[in-house]
Amino acid sequence: MKTFSIVIVNWNSGAQLKECIDSINTSVQINCILNKIIVVDNNSDDESLNLINNDLDNLTVLRNNKNFGFGKACNQGASNTQGDFILFLNPDTLIFKDTFLNLFNYIKINERADIGIYGVQLVDKDFDVQRNCARFPSLSTFMIRSVGLNKLNPNLFKSYTMENWDHLSTREVDQVMGAFFMIKRDLFIRLNGFDERFFIYYEELDLSKKIKDQGYKTLFVSEARAYHKGGGTSDQVKAKRLFYNTRSRIIYGLKHFGPLQGIFLLLFTFLIEPISRIFLLVMNGKYSDIIENLKGFWMLYKDSYRIIKLGLKK
Repeated sequence: MKTFSIVIVNWNSGAQLKECIDSINTSVQINCILNKIIVVDNNSDDESLNLINNDLDNLTVLRNNKNFGFGKACNQGASNTQGDFILFLNPDTLIFKDTFLNLFNYIKINERADIGIYGVQLVDKDFDVQRNCARFPSLSTFMIRSVGLNKLNPNLFKSYTMENWDHLSTREVDQVMGAFFMIKRDLFIRLNGFDERFFIYYEELDLSKKIKDQGYKTLFVSEARAYHKGGGTSDQVKAKRLFYNTRSRIIYGLKHFGPLQGIFLLLFTFLIEPISRIFLLVMNGKYSDIIENLKGFWMLYKDSYRIIKLGLKK
């Protein structure tokens, strides 16, 4: 049987962390072996760690004295894992009774040496399937999404996210969502894990690109599913969420598109996207979000030198 460990990065997730761990431990695991669950806490100041059962035999909690970001915390947790796979799981997910049963049944029947990453079908509270897989972005698809053209006409302006695909069938994709991201452990270690330049956002996309470049593939498995709330703790800090998202996007562009296109993406993000966002917020009557957007871009402007330096770092 395949063996795996689970890494959960926690930051002020409240009761969601306990619910996530409970759902793991009540799931059916007759065709796989869960070695351990590692929770890496990024200096939470809520009650989330107090709510979980710290006496569980399969649970390890690592407490950081500051928020190191998602990628670095994942690497920290991964260094404590065992088994064939590492499953990176968000605390705002719930595992169904048959999630692991169906996933590892599929792997057993259809195992391929060239598959490096597995994802599953994610559903919301109404059991509607979330369309969250993505293609590797280009400069143009980043620009289309950043100004919201894909929302105006998704057929004409295609985003790198695969919104037009119903996610009801198993298929190879470029990237599965990081909320449920299972990777072969030896491959993760060999490629030195997540790039810690990405504090949060785009680190799983970057790793998926690195794995594809090494000749491996990512598989979305529709036969297995899990619940994903979405938004998670990032809903608490809208300005910072915008800052880290745009920051990581620019770093990704500088890293993968080269200096010329990367700098163009930076200028487009700095000069065009704020105007586009404010226009769309006004059109939708979301006036209270305008201040949060302005705060996020001000943080981005102040960090511009460091962003360029990180993006161009070899």
